[in-house]
Amino acid sequence: MNRVASPIRVLVVEDSLSQRELMIRLLTASGAFTVVGVADNGRQAVQETLRLRPEVIAMDIHLPVMDGYKATHEIMRRCPTPIVLVSASASEAKLIDALAAGALTVIRKPGGHHSDPADSETFLKTLQIMAGVRVVTRFAPRVRPASGDTKKPAMPAAVPGGVQVLALAASTGGPAAVQTVLSGLGAQFPLPVLLVQHIARDFTPALQDWLRRTTPLPVRIAVHGERLAPGHVYLPPDGFHLLAGGRGLIALRLARPDDRYCPSADLLFQSVARVYGAGAMGVILTGMGDDGARGLRELRDRGAVTIAQDEASCVVYGMPRSAVETGAVAHVAALDQIAQHILALVPV
Repeated sequence: MNRVASPIRVLVVEDSLSQRELMIRLLTASGAFTVVGVADNGRQAVQETLRLRPEVIAMDIHLPVMDGYKATHEIMRRCPTPIVLVSASASEAKLIDALAAGALTVIRKPGGHHSDPADSETFLKTLQIMAGVRVVTRFAPRVRPASGDTKKPAMPAAVPGGVQVLALAASTGGPAAVQTVLSGLGAQFPLPVLLVQHIARDFTPALQDWLRRTTPLPVRIAVHGERLAPGHVYLPPDGFHLLAGGRGLIALRLARPDDRYCPSADLLFQSVARVYGAGAMGVILTGMGDDGARGLRELRDRGAVTIAQDEASCVVYGMPRSAVETGAVAHVAALDQIAQHILALVPV
């Protein structure tokens, strides 16, 4: 006889009574969840997480006493738990900070002023998926290995003719990983960077602003037909795929209803492979699903250098795993070593 799956245990953190009640109704009516507790401020969220040990947390970012960013930081330090941020405003700067602190993803509040009916379904589906993600303690003191235990990572070999563009893709856990890589490249990095990061609609400008504030490279929202500038990072606008439109040019393609992902890492990597061939480098970082595996394989088949983040440093190993399993990856590296691998091919 098949066992019936136990309901997922959720902690709801929301200071608005009406919004909190709406979220609880949605969760309860679905039959897939049980609300084990509620909190109306960040400090209480930390306390209830330690007491109740929920499988997933649905948390607003704007909270009294302790905001969602600080609460995320404390929870990930003391009791790592999957956290889904729910927000009514895409302009809240602390959202991306909270993603960097360890929250898995951000979605629109169901029933908010600018929401649509699909937001309720997205809310339930996202919590269900994220409840199964294994998360680890963040911000713990790092233990340095003994000097005899250190091993310098094997660096990729130089590409004849040189690398002309870097294509980078990430999903769940990506903002912090992307920030780490871009910061490691330094202010003098000479290549344009085409970046695909899966994120909820309307939150791309907040991601752009955060990366501009926390990395040394200029970060732009791409415009169709514009020429790539050295050392600039390009993100697609909401609702568009980011592509290499020709050597030195950007192309944007409007999303279609049947697209699995938007923006798509596969489409980015495939377009870069066709335009630049062996003169490109593709990097795939933490993320859920398999987006990017086919495109990265096309890059490798055309002689490009391909790098994947290793499992130990990923928040979610889905995208890198899929790329490795399809034979798309030439080099696997820990997150804090990926910039070194890139710079080995692109002297600055």
